[in-house]
Amino acid sequence: MTNKNGDLYVIPTPLNEDLDDFYTPKQKKRINHIQHFVVENKKPARNSLKKLELNTSLQELKLHENNKNVQLNYEEVLDILKSGSDVGLISDCGLPGVSDPGSELVLKCHFDNIKVKTIAQESSILSSLACSGCNGQNFEFIGYLPIDKNKRKKYLSNLAVEIKKSKKTFIFIETPHRNLETFQFLLESLNTENLVCIAYDINGDSESILTNSIKGWEKINIEFEKKPCIFLVN
Repeated sequence: MTNKNGDLYVIPTPLNEDLDDFYTPKQKKRINHIQHFVVENKKPARNSLKKLELNTSLQELKLHENNKNVQLNYEEVLDILKSGSDVGLISDCGLPGVSDPGSELVLKCHFDNIKVKTIAQESSILSSLACSGCNGQNFEFIGYLPIDKNKRKKYLSNLAVEIKKSKKTFIFIETPHRNLETFQFLLESLNTENLVCIAYDINGDSESILTNSIKGWEKINIEFEKKPCIFLVN
């Protein structure tokens, strides 16, 4: 019998470290059991973790650094998750994976079928980006795609060319009745190595954030919830 994987929680941190009421009681409750954290630097991480009122003392927490000077042992963290323990991901300030370290670990989790969740509540678009594993250094939100089918398909074909040139992540939203059709257009228009993340109901009961390559998505029979989706392509 195999253990259920733990979840990776992407945790925002305030730009102002003196902001003691940054986290809501609901946010704290979702992650107060976590004992392992991937952090950018240990000292600022401890200041942020203190505000989360965790069940485990700061001295007993396991902090795994991930920055330009310290290479994270990804296999060690993935093994912790596969053993059934949840792991938190935080940066010195802001949102991990959005102009901060974290996207590489997030992407490895997606490819290992480990769920990525967030407690960020400010923006579902940025939360989706942080939890996607896509390029968070260079991205663009393009709103809704054209309603006309032919124009939408042509737009996505042009997008594939732009992604190849710029390596940029493009983010758009779609209405429930066009989710499946737009997804099929993505499969037909993008290159096999392109990444596609599908996210909906962020922070809701049926939250889902899934990333795969086009080649990987072609092997999956996905059923869309009747909810607005956020699509990210990279």
